[in-house]
Amino acid sequence: MLIINMIMKRMPTMRPGTTITRDKVATGRLTGNGGDRLLALLQVTNAAFPTGTFTHSYGFETWLHDSTICNAAEAETKCVDWLRFNLATGDAAAVALAYRSCYLDDMGGIAEIDRQVGAIKLSREARNASIMTGTAFIAAGKDIFDLEQIVRLAEMVARQECDGHHAIAYGALSTGLGFTEQETVTSFLWASFSSLVGVVQRLIPLGQTEAQRIVANVAPLVEHCSEVARTRELRKLSSSFATLDIASMRHERIQTRLCIS
Repeated sequence: MLIINMIMKRMPTMRPGTTITRDKVATGRLTGNGGDRLLALLQVTNAAFPTGTFTHSYGFETWLHDSTICNAAEAETKCVDWLRFNLATGDAAAVALAYRSCYLDDMGGIAEIDRQVGAIKLSREARNASIMTGTAFIAAGKDIFDLEQIVRLAEMVARQECDGHHAIAYGALSTGLGFTEQETVTSFLWASFSSLVGVVQRLIPLGQTEAQRIVANVAPLVEHCSEVARTRELRKLSSSFATLDIASMRHERIQTRLCIS
């Protein structure tokens, strides 16, 4: 918790941007969970939702292989850095932008955001992981909810108009399900962080209680990162975690691997 408090004091307060609030949310045709938005949100962020994120470490397995991460404290530090310098300014910001584009029925904008997401992922494994989990998310969302937004995105991917990165798919489906922009971005950040901690937990001696304590401690930072993501412009999408990019590139050549990326 001390790590999170120190980070929060150092991080600047972002000027709130224009967001789509609950009274402006898109009207989605909910076909699952009886039309309950909260239950739908819990469903798509559940680890059992078929995206395959549990098979991706995004380069963290390299650090575990090299003993850069050996214990809970080191794991928490690296995961928090990933949240701040990679996820908040990159994929989470793309989620917000994709949400707005779908809300405005701007599918050309969706394709542009998707290209930018691919461009900021410097390693091949990171790009492939984003596309693999994204296309799985699209397929599941289409089959389960059958909403216009995700169906149209699936058609764009089929026509090779975009790759269907995970962030884009999450933003599109969330629009159709009627989540607010804040709910969409915050839930994406939390689910992604929780998933990564779960992957790390399987690779080092990290107990379930310790893992959940890491997830609980990061809650204030998730809220702040959500604001950072929702105030970021497309041209400023970025990833500032170069050491992880290098680890992701090296991951391809590790002799023994448990994760795809």
